[in-house]
Amino acid sequence: MNSSSVIKAPIAGCMRWGKWGAGFSTKEYRQLIDACLENGIRSFDHADIYGDYTTEAEFGEALKEMPSLRSELRIITKTGIQMVTPNRSYHEIKSYNTSAAHIIQSVEQSLKNFGTDHLDLLLIHRPDPLLNPTELAGAIDHLKQQGKILQFGVSNFLPQQVDMLMNYTSVEYNQIEVSILQLTAFLNGTLENCIKHKIIPIACAPLVG
Repeated sequence: MNSSSVIKAPIAGCMRWGKWGAGFSTKEYRQLIDACLENGIRSFDHADIYGDYTTEAEFGEALKEMPSLRSELRIITKTGIQMVTPNRSYHEIKSYNTSAAHIIQSVEQSLKNFGTDHLDLLLIHRPDPLLNPTELAGAIDHLKQQGKILQFGVSNFLPQQVDMLMNYTSVEYNQIEVSILQLTAFLNGTLENCIKHKIIPIACAPLVG
């Protein structure tokens, strides 16, 4: 792993920047991105579903106004959940989807949303009971070879789920919910598993937000 591409704390969580929260304008996105950079925050955490599939594109509109900043940012996004929303009416039920076709299509859409040629880190948003590790690994390796994702990880995966996936592809990060009110990762072997595999843990919602 190139040390210059490693995702480092602090990380700005963008879930509530758009429709699911503040509803920022493009100007406000730009101002907040600038403020983050001025304070040493260079990594931004997204998911394809945030804002009912709208927040990535809103963030991307702000980036279009300051393209020179892209090299300073580390863009994280997540995929693997299918939500039923007006702009995804073909999703009949909320479900998980970690098929190669879905992962590749989701990455292509995220690249378009952000107006970039690569994602610094792609995470699988939740464990999928029907996950096919061979198929998923093939998709991840394909996307890495094309330079469309630089690093790969998971979110909220248990130690045994990580162990299984590590037999098929390299898992570099595990984003886990950790806060004063959520200490499960300290008790169920998740952090020890990260140490075992040299996986970088990312704390999700550390301020219980």
